[in-house]
Amino acid sequence: MTFESHLESLADPDKRLTSAQLMALSNLDKPEALELREVWPEIHPERRARIVAQMIDLAQDNVDLNYDAVYRIALDDEEGVLRVAAIQGLHEYEGRDLIRPLTVLLEEDPEVDVRGEAAVALGRYALAAELGQYGESDTQTIREALLRSAEDTDEDEVVRAKSIEALGAMSDEEIENLIESIYEEDSLHLKIGAVDAMGRSCNEIWLPTIYKEIEHRAPLMRHAAAFALGQIGEESSIPYLQRAAIMDPDREVRLAAVAALGEIGGKKASVALKSVLFEGHDDLREAVEEAMQEIAFNDDPLRPI
Repeated sequence: MTFESHLESLADPDKRLTSAQLMALSNLDKPEALELREVWPEIHPERRARIVAQMIDLAQDNVDLNYDAVYRIALDDEEGVLRVAAIQGLHEYEGRDLIRPLTVLLEEDPEVDVRGEAAVALGRYALAAELGQYGESDTQTIREALLRSAEDTDEDEVVRAKSIEALGAMSDEEIENLIESIYEEDSLHLKIGAVDAMGRSCNEIWLPTIYKEIEHRAPLMRHAAAFALGQIGEESSIPYLQRAAIMDPDREVRLAAVAALGEIGGKKASVALKSVLFEGHDDLREAVEEAMQEIAFNDDPLRPI
């Protein structure tokens, strides 16, 4: 079957979507991508949504499938839910040519969910930029777009929170001041975003603040604080995480604390994890065992677990 035939079948609402059709859209070359872009708006929105959703599922099961060209087309889709799915589908894409489209989506898209997802995606680029993988111009583009979003008091709080979290990966005094400023705002969403940013910074200067928030009344904040402590990875955090893993009333927080102990690693973290089971939390046994395996692997990557 020719590529044109695949596209005709793909666009036909009366035909069932098949794996063969979707696999034909993997690793498109430039002429094929242009053909698909012309046909794409003619496909019914619900069918377009099914196509992208099934592609994401197929790609998770088969690393040889690459639908980046299709996701790039879907970034311009008129349906916000498809633009969100396209950004998520590009979660492993590292090309610098995606930086500008993401900044445009963050700053100009009419849908809150799309702007929020663009901020999350730019967070991956922010981390790569901090590690020196992009030049100064790209780094500034990422930084400035996220700064504008995080500082925009007219922007939705969830989007601002995701933008400040993304900025946490980029270390400089202006960003540290902004994290502190947003943390002082009244919104729980923004406070959590600031704590997420503290964790992404991997900077121990934030530990006293995070230790306070792991006792917060809101489970979402305690969860964010536990995760942040794992990212920073300081041994001094172990007692706080041990207490959260054993005593927190919210299971998701306990799971986050267990995972954070695994991230920190070392003998003290291992003892803390064993104490979780000793205290009778059998419902966390699988999570504790995974954390112990992670510690064992990090201590000796060549030792069979």
